[in-house]
Amino acid sequence: MKKTDGTTTQLDGHLKQLDEDMVWDAERQSKLRYQILANLDKQETKVRFSRGFKAATSLMLCMICLFAGYLFISQNIGTENGGLSTGQESGQETIPAGTNDKESGHEDSAERIQAVIEEEFNGPDEKYKELLDAAMEAQISDEYMDDYEAYLKSPEHLALMNYMEETYASHFTEEGYEKFINVMPAFMYSGFEHNYTLTASDIKIEEIESRPLVYDLNFQVEYKNENNETSQHHFEGTAAVSEEGKIVNIEYLDGLEDGLLQKLRDDE
Repeated sequence: MKKTDGTTTQLDGHLKQLDEDMVWDAERQSKLRYQILANLDKQETKVRFSRGFKAATSLMLCMICLFAGYLFISQNIGTENGGLSTGQESGQETIPAGTNDKESGHEDSAERIQAVIEEEFNGPDEKYKELLDAAMEAQISDEYMDDYEAYLKSPEHLALMNYMEETYASHFTEEGYEKFINVMPAFMYSGFEHNYTLTASDIKIEEIESRPLVYDLNFQVEYKNENNETSQHHFEGTAAVSEEGKIVNIEYLDGLEDGLLQKLRDDE
């Protein structure tokens, strides 16, 4: 408000300053946004990413519920229809042509399945954790924070993807590998921050007679936390393979509320 003599009141000065403060140029907005994100990232870098991981594990627990029902039903159906699928009288046995080839294929498939189980449950995989940490740090860096496409081409992200591929891709079909990496997901039991060890043992892989190229899985995993407290977890599951013996799909579970994933989350 101006006086009649053309001078400016103190109130006019305050209003003008307020207007100036409210008009942010693009540079100031960008700087403030970065400062806010940077402060949050410095304090909660690992928390932010672990939340996403924990959300994935929560989803996985729900998927386990569905898979448990599927596993139970499919095994019972396979057992009931076993006699019908063979088309043979009880006590009769026919050795089909190509038996040796099938046995060789079975051995290759079983070896691939066992290699995946051992990689997942003898750990955690420290190399994976190192590469994952580096990739997370890169994603929130000044260079890639606002450019996700550039981050996907970063050395840190590519190193992580290459390590995952080198570890698992040779055991799977192309589609099977993509599913294992993105749906299960791979290295699911290696992504926790606290100190712990996992040890797989008593791995049993048996082809289901009534369901060719499908295998029953049973194995034990010992979990030891940073207080040296141990717990035993019995896993059951199935794996399907291609005619070439590569894994098309693999799934396993060890319970719900008292399962290994829940133990890991509780100790986090």
